[in-house]
Amino acid sequence: MGKCSQCNKIVTKKSPGIQCGKCSKWTHGQCTAISEEQLNVLNSTDSVDWKCRTCTGTAKPKRISCIIPDAEEDTGSSSELQYNTLTRKIISDIRRELREIMQQELQTTLQFFSEKMDEYQEKIKEYEINLKLTDNQIKDIKNNLKNVSLKNDAIEQKINSLQQNLIINNIEICGIAEEAAENLLDLTKRIAIKINQNLQDIIKAFRKKTARSNNSNNSQSVVILSLRDRCKEMWLESSKNIDISCRDIGLSQGSKIYFRESLTPATAYLLWKSKTELKRNNPCKFVWCKNGVILARKHETDKIHHIRSSNDVERLVKSFNTK
Repeated sequence: MGKCSQCNKIVTKKSPGIQCGKCSKWTHGQCTAISEEQLNVLNSTDSVDWKCRTCTGTAKPKRISCIIPDAEEDTGSSSELQYNTLTRKIISDIRRELREIMQQELQTTLQFFSEKMDEYQEKIKEYEINLKLTDNQIKDIKNNLKNVSLKNDAIEQKINSLQQNLIINNIEICGIAEEAAENLLDLTKRIAIKINQNLQDIIKAFRKKTARSNNSNNSQSVVILSLRDRCKEMWLESSKNIDISCRDIGLSQGSKIYFRESLTPATAYLLWKSKTELKRNNPCKFVWCKNGVILARKHETDKIHHIRSSNDVERLVKSFNTK
């Protein structure tokens, strides 16, 4: 195909044109103001010659050549218009049907999720109710456990108090090594003489093996001395003012003899714990035991506190550390 002499673009069936009968140059129909219908007429008429403006009046008659659009490419034809209209209608119908299908699917999906949300909300409400009931049950269990613990502590304290009352008139004499065939009653009477106490106060004497003794004859043990009523305090008070050793009562070893109140294992442990916890970092200066009752006082002029359990120890530790 040739190029248009006016716009220098190629002449095609989509951009039809005509060839000059003299100079043989091509020109678009639009560039020379010739319509497609006129191009069709010039192409179909043998006796018609066409010359460009440059060659007008100087050329001999010559059969012209034309490039005309195909009938099916005629954008203005009625068949194409009908085709385009039908195509647009089909596409429009398809789009409409697709929208309807999508809307229906969307509504179905939203309805499904809405029902699921309602179902989940009902389940959440049910779970919240069950959780609240569980929380209340847990609170009841905790309260019951607390009550049981308090009752158990009270029972243990009562049992320990009864056990302590059974040994209320006993004192422990420490520092006397155990010997074979020893006469404890005779030894304790010598001790009574040394500390100026009445021999008739002694009811009986026996050894309480410590964890270190392991039944060895040479191991240290504790002598338990049972006294008559209201004699224990006099013996303990007198022992504080008089130093006595094993040689003083005729024994070969020279270890010191000392006295203490006889306590149950539970009371002894509580006394140890009280001294350890309350005297740590010196918040409390006085912790002692009298007649099986553990007492504590922060300073010499402060109130005396009774300690009956580990809870009392913890409470006093907090109280003394905050003051």
